[in-house]
Amino acid sequence: MAKGNYSGISCINEHIANTYRRSKEETSSKYRGVLYQINGDLQQNGYSTNPREFDEETIEFLLGLWKERDLAVSTKNWYLHILRRYLAYFQNDVVEQMGVDFGQDVRPNVNWLSDEQAEQLMDMEKTPLEEVVIHLELCLGLRIVEVCRLRLTDIHFDEDPRKCYVSVRGKGKGDGKWRSIPFHPDSKEVFRRWIARRNEIIARMHEFDPSWKVPDEFLIWCHYDNRPSAGRYTERGHSLDRAVIHKVRDRAGFEFSNHTLRRTFGRTLYRAGIPIETISKLYGHDDVKTTIRYLGIDLDDMGSALARMYEYQYSRR
Repeated sequence: MAKGNYSGISCINEHIANTYRRSKEETSSKYRGVLYQINGDLQQNGYSTNPREFDEETIEFLLGLWKERDLAVSTKNWYLHILRRYLAYFQNDVVEQMGVDFGQDVRPNVNWLSDEQAEQLMDMEKTPLEEVVIHLELCLGLRIVEVCRLRLTDIHFDEDPRKCYVSVRGKGKGDGKWRSIPFHPDSKEVFRRWIARRNEIIARMHEFDPSWKVPDEFLIWCHYDNRPSAGRYTERGHSLDRAVIHKVRDRAGFEFSNHTLRRTFGRTLYRAGIPIETISKLYGHDDVKTTIRYLGIDLDDMGSALARMYEYQYSRR
């Protein structure tokens, strides 16, 4: 059973000591060496080294790094096996959820929604909470942790649509890195519908407990068992998934995750001809290399590029 360790090195040492206690020292040393290398790569690039906090973006970074280093497929499979066991020890199944395939690529099998699925998701009937979460991830490209961090004061309304924006606190040390994202054409109404629902929740809470302090978080949850209760979604855990993603996914009839929505946002921009540099800023990435890996330039993209090149060449004959 995983203890309360949170530093990467202490977690690795605990995992090795318990999982491989009956293995030869030579074997456990090899596994420890791989995990130490992974820990160092993550720390050097600003990712959390706590295995409980590894998410799809963390795994994407590692897969991209292994690809850049041109590791053999057998080596990547071995690294992935070690990483999977390490995360499982800390009750993190992100690798299984991603379905990594090393046959032709190091990206997850299912990365994005099709245009038809994205349109269906935007048009289908949703609760105000479902609507605002889907909108923030699919139309503004926020991570789920960023959705949970948003406060009312981060939503900036203005009579001039060009001056409406969302202040987003992303990943990074301390308070994280901040970036500003302009409103989508639907953002203003989506936010107003959710804020109206939020006020209804607050009023219901005050009926039950007049002294209840209104949370300043933008997203709050509310469920009624024996009595009303309300509070913020946690940055870690699956409470927001259960409240929104799982329910909408069941009604929509196709699989997707929070990460799928965020990735679809970038893919849509990319295929609309938006420069990689701009997409990178909207994502909050440190460099365009991360964005290129994140978008996953696939065979369809390369085929489209070649078709455009051929069209240009033949137009000059």
